[in-house]
Amino acid sequence: MRDLHSPQSPPAARTLPARLVGRSALALALTTAATAARADAPAAAGTELAAHHDEVSLGATARALRSPSANALAGANLAGASVGIARDLGHDLDVYHGSWLAPGLTLWAEAGLVTGSAGGTMFQSLSTSIDELGLTGGLAARYRLHRRITAGARVALGAQRVRAAITDGTGTTAYDHGWGAMASASAALDLLLITPRRFGLGLRVEAGYVAAQGIALTLHTDRPGDAIPLTMTAFSLGHLDLSGPTAGLSLLGQF
Repeated sequence: MRDLHSPQSPPAARTLPARLVGRSALALALTTAATAARADAPAAAGTELAAHHDEVSLGATARALRSPSANALAGANLAGASVGIARDLGHDLDVYHGSWLAPGLTLWAEAGLVTGSAGGTMFQSLSTSIDELGLTGGLAARYRLHRRITAGARVALGAQRVRAAITDGTGTTAYDHGWGAMASASAALDLLLITPRRFGLGLRVEAGYVAAQGIALTLHTDRPGDAIPLTMTAFSLGHLDLSGPTAGLSLLGQF
């Protein structure tokens, strides 16, 4: 009869827990890797291509006037509205697949319209006003920081129409208008409030700078030969420069 207390090699039953632990650890490692791969796949796909490729925006904008010519005519900054449209240019050109662009970075083509107006007084008796209409087109680079947050930088070129007017106490108005070139650069932060597949709704906060060409203006009335009623001589504003820093808040829709 075998002595139960005699030293012998461990029975097979004693090695079973070690095998179970090894198999369990291997299964856990494979499960974790598979879960991580599935979690990373949608994120990578979401950052490689934008979920929406078209955009419309509507907002309010302000531009601080810094030039002597603008400050002499208006005591306030330009304030107005902006309308914009954009298209995911990188998606159309298929540059995201295997390109040098970092994941999450997209390129957009943009076009916009901006209006602005400001008023003031001269010599305590003359009312002044400036009205501006700008048309721009440009490019924007956007980087997705989060599923709902995108940072962007944009540059644009365009033209602006400026109208300046002075009205005296009798209601007589002298005015002039002209066109000039403009360029802008800005940085923006987008917050998407609603992010379904078909349509996204969000807010954009933007700050930048507009460099505008000085426009030569000489104010006159509608009657030939009349000059602005300021010592009865023609009043030249010189080159009206509406350059200055800008800020804006927009509601945007993406689809």
